[in-house]
Amino acid sequence: MQTSDFQEFVSKRRYLIPLALAGSLLFATAGILSIDAYQHQMSLPVYLQSFSTPQISVEELASGKLRSVVLIDVRSPEEYQEDRIGNSSLLPLVDIESGSGILQLKAILQTYEKTHQEKPMVILYCTSGMRSIKANKQLRDRGYQALTLTGGITAWRKQFGRSQDLSVLATK
Repeated sequence: MQTSDFQEFVSKRRYLIPLALAGSLLFATAGILSIDAYQHQMSLPVYLQSFSTPQISVEELASGKLRSVVLIDVRSPEEYQEDRIGNSSLLPLVDIESGSGILQLKAILQTYEKTHQEKPMVILYCTSGMRSIKANKQLRDRGYQALTLTGGITAWRKQFGRSQDLSVLATK
């Protein structure tokens, strides 16, 4: 190998090491995010979307800081029948995605506003957060503001039993 060929080989190679390092870092980050998404029982795209979704923790919701709240369960009717948080309303994600849920949400909010004379904060929940994050995006795309209950009904039930729901939420 001539000196000029060797120098050309070395100069091309010096770009390969940083490129390999960047690729390895990207691969490792994707792996870590995928594992974290799996632990949160979410797909990677929904998990990434959760970073930009307005959320409220069980502790914050139970603290009573929000005066006026409407809880919306975005799970299936069967899941809603099994267990729900307090007097939450059922509005399945499939209805929100199809558009028919928007009319239902308008009716729920109008009824609340007539009864309480104030505009409520919409809190969405599902089992662990995946569907409520999707529902939140759908509602934001249609001009609504909502919060997602972090950890869903699973996180709520870790702190409160069914018999406690109404007393915890009584200040709402």
